Amino acid sequence: MGTIFSTENLYTILSGRTHSAFNRALLTNFRKNNISLTKEQWTILGVLWKNEGCTQQTLADQTSTDKPGITRLIDHLEKENLVERHPDANDKRLKLIFLTPKGKSIEKEVMIVVNETLKNAIRDIEPERLEIVKETFLQIYNNLETKK
Repeated sequence: MGTIFSTENLYTILSGRTHSAFNRALLTNFRKNNISLTKEQWTILGVLWKNEGCTQQTLADQTSTDKPGITRLIDHLEKENLVERHPDANDKRLKLIFLTPKGKSIEKEVMIVVNETLKNAIRDIEPERLEIVKETFLQIYNNLETKK
């Protein structure tokens, strides 16, 4: 079956070039708004803003980050007083990650910047086309995940 993409164009799309450009734009916008977070740190906070009290493994799974990476991110967020670790009541070996008051207080400001960055990224793209892109990337993701 033929494709509308050349192999080179398809590799460019799937290589993460757009992902990298979005991350650069987000970091730039964070800096412009005096938000001292990386995209990876924001991703962890984003999970916690929706579901506080996660294990490090849950955060790793939901952000596709390896265990050493999660540990470093949480260490840094803890040092910045944005999160704190608490022992799990049922299994003392596990640590649950909770937001501090400071971590909770920055959600609105951070999400305004994230949403503005996203809005800029998809400007002039019709919703129907965005839906096709979403469905296509979801199918690619599912194809790859089921091959494990």
